Amino acid sequence: MRKRAQLKGKPTIEEPKHIVQRMQPKMETKPSALKKNWWIAFSLISIFLLVLFFNTYFNLTSEVSINPEGEGFSKYYLSGPDPYYNMRLIEGTYETGRYPYYSEFDPLLRYPIGAGGGRAPLFNMMALGFSRVLTPFMNEIDAIGYSMQFIPALFGALLIFPVYFIGKELFNKKAGLIAALFIAIIPIHLGSGHGSAYALFDHDSFNLLLFFLTFLFLIKSIKEKNSTKSILYAVLAGVPLAALTMTWVESQFLYTVIAIYAIIQMLIDMFTNKIELQVFRTTSIVLFSGYLISLPIILGSKAGFRIDTPLFLCIAITAFGFVYYIFGRKKIPWTVSLPIIFSITGFGLAFLFFIEDIAASIKILSPLNRLSDVIFGSGIYGSKVSMTIAEANTYEISHTVMSFGPAIYWLGWAGFVYLLYRYYKNKNRRDYLFVVMLFIINIWLAGTAGRFLNDMVPWIAILGGWIVWIFIDWIDYKQMLRNIRSAGGGFHGIRKGIKFLHIFGILFVAFLVILPNAFTAFDAAVPNAFTKNRTSILKIDMFGEDHRGAFGLGVGKERYWADAFDWLDDQDTHIEDPTKRPAFISWWDYGFYEVALAEHPTVADNFQDGIPPAANFHTSTSEEAAVIVLILRVLEGDKRANNGKLSDEAVDILREYAGENNSAKIIQWFEKPTSSPSYGEPIGAEYDENTSKDYTVGQQYVRNAVYHDVVELLTDETTGISDE
Repeated sequence: MRKRAQLKGKPTIEEPKHIVQRMQPKMETKPSALKKNWWIAFSLISIFLLVLFFNTYFNLTSEVSINPEGEGFSKYYLSGPDPYYNMRLIEGTYETGRYPYYSEFDPLLRYPIGAGGGRAPLFNMMALGFSRVLTPFMNEIDAIGYSMQFIPALFGALLIFPVYFIGKELFNKKAGLIAALFIAIIPIHLGSGHGSAYALFDHDSFNLLLFFLTFLFLIKSIKEKNSTKSILYAVLAGVPLAALTMTWVESQFLYTVIAIYAIIQMLIDMFTNKIELQVFRTTSIVLFSGYLISLPIILGSKAGFRIDTPLFLCIAITAFGFVYYIFGRKKIPWTVSLPIIFSITGFGLAFLFFIEDIAASIKILSPLNRLSDVIFGSGIYGSKVSMTIAEANTYEISHTVMSFGPAIYWLGWAGFVYLLYRYYKNKNRRDYLFVVMLFIINIWLAGTAGRFLNDMVPWIAILGGWIVWIFIDWIDYKQMLRNIRSAGGGFHGIRKGIKFLHIFGILFVAFLVILPNAFTAFDAAVPNAFTKNRTSILKIDMFGEDHRGAFGLGVGKERYWADAFDWLDDQDTHIEDPTKRPAFISWWDYGFYEVALAEHPTVADNFQDGIPPAANFHTSTSEEAAVIVLILRVLEGDKRANNGKLSDEAVDILREYAGENNSAKIIQWFEKPTSSPSYGEPIGAEYDENTSKDYTVGQQYVRNAVYHDVVELLTDETTGISDE
């Protein structure tokens, strides 16, 4: 029993001791941003390539922009006169290693006086820089030629990235992606004269990219709660703003837009007693960083440092911001602060109204003349010359709508109206106010001149993409798929899960939004030109004989102008110095062709120099009157070259042909310090383009009375002068 009990008390097999280990908690690894958002990156790259396909492929492969008989830079056709002047600057830089005519006169312009080229270097230098990528595959001239033709298309395609990120910041990723896709199928962006077409070697697509990079970082700075990050975003916004100054002579537009937003937002803050430093800090940093970064280029221009409109705006916004800050610190109610602000504003407007008279005595204020003219005078495109500019014309509503697409344009407007409502419900969304203000400004500009429709493209895409996403999200296709699966799938599940609204949504997006724009985008992609073998018209081959294209690169017609001016380039070759060759007079929009391709001086050009003598010459009613215009222009150059006095040689010729008495009257009148012989350009030796007495085109278009006085004096001897 005892043994049995002992055996019963002991285990037959002794179990080994186990060491209990504590289980480490599993760390949840979040998927990387790349894994999570790879489809967004893939979609954006695909859209980028789609834009490049539309604005490049057919223009490149059809060789419509290649002159098979040309040599050097004349081998490459460009679309429009402005690109040819850019080519002249590129050629001068390539040959001399120095960017020409920015800090000096171009001797072939405004014959016989000369004029500044006026093109800041960044855009053209980027073309030269990109050509270095191509030099391993071709010679330098060809690399530069293809670079000039390609980079406008490249910048137009890069626009989809800031558009996506702005859509994401304002709304969400899906709305941003749809907006980016719309950029790829809006025809005016792909094939208009201010779009991003291949061979359209002008700064429009680059400007638009810089606009929206500035807007993107400004919006991020406004939204950012961390003050350090907000300041960094503001500085980043100043970088593309500075790049715009280094590219475009009218970069003051973007400074003005930002200043207007800052003032409006601060006024609303004072009215609602929600004064915060962020808007003042952001906008002042953006403006000053943009100005200071670009200051070396400003100093390098012919005009040099001057108190210009951007600097005035920087100072004005900073001063207004300090007043805004003081009112906030002192808790001054809006019933007191706003009347003070409006009184100051009224004084400022009155000051601008009389600025021309004030600046006559205080020269430093003369840059404000342009701002005053926009507000109280001819506006942006209100001069008489603007009536002769195709891009300054306004378009009918049908043209405007189809420039964006029959549905996308109205979707953009729907997005604008809904954004107004959203801002009304949540006035803390300062970024919404910024977008609303920009949209209103763009609508006003588009009503002023059709060329501003291109600036609306990104906003129409962003707001239209947002509305499309709201519509798709409301239909809820994810729930539709869940309903199909829960019903067992197959035909039965489809019948149970799909409703009429789901079908309508697909039809609406596919047949009203995407397909019509895909067709017009294809129309914009195909140029109006002969095929590569010149046996047929490319558009007819693509669309049929009855197709009448609304869009498309116009480089085909440039062949005629380029060929004509290439012929002129072959004349007078025995005169090696182009400035000594006979000058060319025509209407102003042929001047760039003439100096870039023909290498002869031109009286009038696309900087709108020399328009009055060109206008007088073209409207002359007789040979005698036309010859008088030419005489006066030559005498003007003679006076300019001799420090405000006519040379002895010119005086001797006048005495010989006009007689002693008449020539004395002409000389006396001609040597007045600010008088002009037959048109409204001052001819004094100290002519300053920025003085308040600058007779800009449209203010003193043609001084007919003076002109006819001189004609009367010389009429009797005109035949002799003409024969001579």
